[in-house]
Amino acid sequence: MKKLLAPLLLALLGTLPLSAAELGGPAPKLDIAEWIKGRPVTLADGKGKSVYVVEFWATWCPPCRTSIPHLTGLQKKFKDQGVVIIGVSDEKADVVKKFVEKQGDKMDYVVAIDGGKTSEGYMEAFGVNGIPHAFIVDKEGRIVWHGHPMSGLDEALAEIVAGKYDLEAAKAKAKKQAEAGQRQTEIQTKLNRYARLLLAGQDDEETRKLEAELVALDKEVGGLMDGEKFDPADFRKRVAFSQKARKYQELLAKDASAEELAAAEKELVTGAPEGFDLKEFKQGVAMQAEMQKASGLLEDYMAAVGEKGDAAKAAELAKQVEALKLKSPELLNQIAWVILTEESIKHRDTKLAVQLAQRAVDLSEGKVAAILDTHARALFDNGQKAEAIAQQKKALAAAEDDDTKAELKATLEKYEQAK
Repeated sequence: MKKLLAPLLLALLGTLPLSAAELGGPAPKLDIAEWIKGRPVTLADGKGKSVYVVEFWATWCPPCRTSIPHLTGLQKKFKDQGVVIIGVSDEKADVVKKFVEKQGDKMDYVVAIDGGKTSEGYMEAFGVNGIPHAFIVDKEGRIVWHGHPMSGLDEALAEIVAGKYDLEAAKAKAKKQAEAGQRQTEIQTKLNRYARLLLAGQDDEETRKLEAELVALDKEVGGLMDGEKFDPADFRKRVAFSQKARKYQELLAKDASAEELAAAEKELVTGAPEGFDLKEFKQGVAMQAEMQKASGLLEDYMAAVGEKGDAAKAAELAKQVEALKLKSPELLNQIAWVILTEESIKHRDTKLAVQLAQRAVDLSEGKVAAILDTHARALFDNGQKAEAIAQQKKALAAAEDDDTKAELKATLEKYEQAK
């Protein structure tokens, strides 16, 4: 289903920003508010002798956390060749300090807090929105490479320190990628417009002209989206399906009768894309609807339990959260896990986490390993060790793959060994 709907979904996305900066240009100086780990770095002082990797990351970003051991390994590998890795975050200093201290030797490179202009000079200048993202500054003080730290950074660093890096080839490749990105933006814009016309029920000369342009583009580029052939008839079916899906969401949001929902479900299944899973779709819609209903209250609760929060207000908001009686086990599980693990929380209500996780377990009939695992963690953090161990055993029994089983087993052993 995801593959079949990809062109339509991508067509409804906004366009990507075009970058202005180019490889080979001078690296902007680092504007650092505070150095968290390692000695302060001035790029100008390292000109002629040091190669710098300036990596943008955040403590809340899972891919960033995954890249940390990799960056540490690269720092150790290339340290004697003048390579200095600098991780730059725009978060509050105390949040980053606690995270870095907890990482210990696993995060063994320079870490700093952005003063504001570092991200502007690197990320914004190159039109990059996502993290983690790294930039290599060579001994001449030029930005000669940028990309995801887990994809190509190793090879680029090895070539640079060995004096074998081909900057002109890298610039040519970047230019080609930029041109391809611009063409993709053009395609997405046309698909977006075409989809909107169909959603509005407009099937006139303008729509057919745009359709012909898309067919021609498809032939020219060999597939509009990831090589997938553009089929106007198929695309129209997808648009019709999206209209049915929206209708179902609206009915669910207004608490429609069981008869209305059943009729909408029947209509939804008719003409649905291959691989469409009604149960999975309903779960996602229900979760989204409940999230919209609870979002304001949850935001207030997170603020109340934060560093500058109010414990009394948090307690009152916790009662309101529980009173929502949410019905999505996935959403309940997510909220409980955030309460248990979010580092910014200063007033952690493990009792509320237990209540929400228990409700998630009940609604999922105790069959989902991840939900059982969250409930066990809530019980353990709430001082209910025996109950936590019993629930973690159920989570282990419900796990389906070996990796999950190994992870859950390790957690079980941790609970059993705790005093």
